[in-house]
Amino acid sequence: MTDTAETIDRFNAAFRQRDKDALATLVHDDCVMVAAQPAPDGASFVGKDACVAFWGELMDDESTTFEVQHVFSAGDWAAVRWRYRFGPTDAESVLGVNVTRVSDGRVIEQLGYTKTPGGLPLPD
Repeated sequence: MTDTAETIDRFNAAFRQRDKDALATLVHDDCVMVAAQPAPDGASFVGKDACVAFWGELMDDESTTFEVQHVFSAGDWAAVRWRYRFGPTDAESVLGVNVTRVSDGRVIEQLGYTKTPGGLPLPD
């Protein structure tokens, strides 16, 4: 059986290589994915076809890149810190984290979180 870390590595590689077929083999039929946007809760996608279609749209945009910065996995869960670039500078990118659950070597749940401009009052 494929462990969580290996599944996440293969998923991230397929995403970076824009290989939708490889990505689809790593997605569970019962996958639930919650995107980082729109606030406050993100859009939900249920089922393999819906999740792969969402990720496929991101992969289709060749003006963007996905950079994995750190992966942590334990048991069925993994956290992936990433940067998604839509321009050449950090100002034209977003930093985020996906919290992902793997079942039987396939992604069954993924929750996306990003750093976004906001108006929350934070302590100095």
